[in-house]
Amino acid sequence: MVRILGSGFLLSVMLLLNACEDNAQCPSITSSTSSSEVSALITTAPVASVETSIRSKLQSLNFGEQNSSGGHIFKSWKATDVPNEPFQVVYHLEDVSMNATFAELSQAERQRLTDHIRIDGNVEWKIDESPNSTSNVRIQFHNASTSFVLHIGDLPAMTFIRKEPVSFTFGSSSGRDVPYLLLWAQEYAPRLLIPEGESSVELVFSEEMHNDLPTTMEGVPLAAKWVDTKHLLIQLDAMRAGDHRTKELYMQMDTLVDLSGNHLGSGSRSLLVQQVPKYAWYYVHSGELVGGGPRDQFYDQVVLSENKQSYVGIVRLGGSMGDGDGTSYAFILEQKGKGPVVIEDVFYSTIEPEQQPIQWMDAKTLIYSSYYGVYAYDIEKREKRILYNARTSEENNVNYASYDTTRELLHILAYENRHETSQLERISYKSGEASPQRTKAYTSTTLVAKYSDLDMSIIPTVKGTYWTRLQDGVPYTDFVSDSGEKMTTAGITRLVAEQGAYLQLYLKGDNQLQFSEWKIWQPSQPAKVIANPPEDSYTYASGTDLFSRQDDKYYKYDLSRNKWVLWQAPNGEKDAEPVRGKDRLYRVRLK
Repeated sequence: MVRILGSGFLLSVMLLLNACEDNAQCPSITSSTSSSEVSALITTAPVASVETSIRSKLQSLNFGEQNSSGGHIFKSWKATDVPNEPFQVVYHLEDVSMNATFAELSQAERQRLTDHIRIDGNVEWKIDESPNSTSNVRIQFHNASTSFVLHIGDLPAMTFIRKEPVSFTFGSSSGRDVPYLLLWAQEYAPRLLIPEGESSVELVFSEEMHNDLPTTMEGVPLAAKWVDTKHLLIQLDAMRAGDHRTKELYMQMDTLVDLSGNHLGSGSRSLLVQQVPKYAWYYVHSGELVGGGPRDQFYDQVVLSENKQSYVGIVRLGGSMGDGDGTSYAFILEQKGKGPVVIEDVFYSTIEPEQQPIQWMDAKTLIYSSYYGVYAYDIEKREKRILYNARTSEENNVNYASYDTTRELLHILAYENRHETSQLERISYKSGEASPQRTKAYTSTTLVAKYSDLDMSIIPTVKGTYWTRLQDGVPYTDFVSDSGEKMTTAGITRLVAEQGAYLQLYLKGDNQLQFSEWKIWQPSQPAKVIANPPEDSYTYASGTDLFSRQDDKYYKYDLSRNKWVLWQAPNGEKDAEPVRGKDRLYRVRLK
């Protein structure tokens, strides 16, 4: 059965409402007093008669919303929770749906009920007539130009209103200028980063709110109070230890609604508050302070522009949610004399040239990559553009991408069809060129860990470029000079320094590559074996040196002694750590 008021194409069936019918985790939101706009719409009583008296058989009433990006349940009531008086349903996305479930509702009763449904207002609507819908009445609404009212049986009139979500930001409860970062990190949970030692936070809401309180994950109310209808003060005395010496408090806020019944957006109904230890950043070789901005303590990496006038602070959010091998980060642009700009609240990075998830193309442009594409960000225009897109079919996902600042070339290794082969195509071009240079079947890749292909690294230098390719099933490095001369050795290049290229060598394993040893190589000379890092350590490049972390100790490779030596900070600071990346930085935890 289809009813239309207005024009446009009908919305397809919204199947996600079924998922919430027996789900105890779905939010329960109480109704609120209707506004004057809503009252003007409700001009008739609910449609009640012998044929449409169905309230006694009602089991649940659920509401969902969706757009082209997806959908979710935003309100779920048991029959006993449904108000007796007319109420309003506030939604945010393009389309909204209602699903009512009943006990022992015959097909004839359902037909009488649907025949008497009435809609007041200008909206497209459709009743789901799927074969298994006898005990359900599901109605989808699409393209509403204004508020509209649903009358169904002897249920109270339901007025649907589309609004912008309620939002909130951080406020200092003490009135001090407390540095903070508020990141909308999607599945990693929105998070508020504040300095270690803060005893409370104040959230400032965009609308006047009811006095409900946020809860813990277990549903226990938090130690919080409303200062007024817009300011919520939350005590931080129940925080737990998190990763990297942080303290954390996770709160659910899906019960919070404003006085009109509006609620928070789907990406802000929870919040992870993190107290972060205070850090300062320094150059490894000089010990000179880097940055000095108020939010530097929140960053896990700092990537400096060539002119040192801008830098990107990187916050590590977490590893892959599935079987992939990437890491999700937030990118924040910092510029002298300007406020922070969040470039990405959450970006799933799978490609990290020079062990950084983001690079500078030039003084005003950043570049970063994932399986799904390569992107550039203009820091003056505050605009992101796609340089290569593999998201449509994911057949041509990116294995590696690197920008050559010397020759102003973007190099990409993309799968020819990752569903059928591990073979990679090489794509090279200058930004803006319509016809890039393509090399089919340039190389292939192989498993280096379960579900993880080897990233075939590309490292441009002033004298030439180091390329990884497979030979006899294991990685080899080709160095191609500007004159076109090519030299080859076994291993994948992890760092290029003045003393040579540090190579990690692998052997074939039963199902994936197995680590063998490390070498250093000057092209045109034989590669030399070097001492392996300490056992059970994590090895990475920082600046022009190779470091290894074992527990809480850091070791640096000393080529002159062919030995891994305990690293000491230049200024003798305790609790210091060299940070991976090309900028030769270390950070120190401040007491």
